[in-house]
Amino acid sequence: MRGQGSAARGADELIDYTTSRFEEAAKDIEVVIDLVGVAHDNTSTRSLNVLRPGGLIVAIPAGVSPELLQAAESRGLRTAFLVEPDGPALTRIAGLIDVSEVSVEVEEVFPLEQATQAHIRGESDRTRGKLVLRGKLVLRVTL
Repeated sequence: MRGQGSAARGADELIDYTTSRFEEAAKDIEVVIDLVGVAHDNTSTRSLNVLRPGGLIVAIPAGVSPELLQAAESRGLRTAFLVEPDGPALTRIAGLIDVSEVSVEVEEVFPLEQATQAHIRGESDRTRGKLVLRGKLVLRVTL
């Protein structure tokens, strides 16, 4: 069943974005982590409508545009963004995964030869987890 993983990780309420608009179902949220951005139905700006005063939107895919920043500030909201992952941050995230503080949901694993199919699947906007490409690492050492 769709959403079981979210419920298992402590979600109080599940919203099926295919049947309802999240801003009509959610309110008074402290933090929104936006993994979609403006590419799909202006999700970042719509997310501002569900935040409580002083709430925080973390915009991952496209960062915080000047328009989003202005809209957030005018409502007394805070913004943050992740431009590029860095080595130390990835190491901390890996440590959290190792101790089960953070989990990664994998939707599907594709062999490297099916990278085109994986890309098409990712563009469908219908994945719930990460798509993984698996390949063989070949090292050639020449002396």
